[in-house]
Amino acid sequence: MVDTDEWNVVETILSNVLNENDAEKLVNALKTSVKHDFVKTLNGYANKINEPVEILLVGNDPKFMRELIATFGRSKLISSIRFTGAVEEAEKMIFQLNEYADFPIANIIIFDFPTLQGTAGLKVLENIMKKKNIIKSVPVIILTDDFEKVKHLEKYHPDLFLTKPNNLEEYKNVVETIKEFWLTYTADNK
Repeated sequence: MVDTDEWNVVETILSNVLNENDAEKLVNALKTSVKHDFVKTLNGYANKINEPVEILLVGNDPKFMRELIATFGRSKLISSIRFTGAVEEAEKMIFQLNEYADFPIANIIIFDFPTLQGTAGLKVLENIMKKKNIIKSVPVIILTDDFEKVKHLEKYHPDLFLTKPNNLEEYKNVVETIKEFWLTYTADNK
């Protein structure tokens, strides 16, 4: 029989890939289930981890976009990232309008709020935050440098507000937070 310390090591290792709650569930399944049940549970988590996540980044800060994309590339979240600096183009991508009629619907939409220009950008963001039709279940994440500037968006119930990162460690933390959010979000909505 495996002792408690070994189970803690297994749970710690699994926590590197899964969020803490999912790692605990998987360890409990391993402790208490027959092999068939455990394999089924493990395969469910493996599918969740290995499904590519379509991410749409909207912002007009090329250095920030490059660093965020690179940080996602180093994470364990398999993702396909598209980005645009024009909120009007983002709206077309998100709602599959005009030349983007066949554009894949994003699994996550991330807005770099400080770079959105003027009232037109804010209007598009508000439109998206209302989560109409085809994007009803797509989480919207807003990165901001000042929560007071985005406080009025709370009425649309954004999925996540995060502080815009400024250094490598903060980028890692933001990507880890998004990864954990995504794994929990998909588990809760399946």
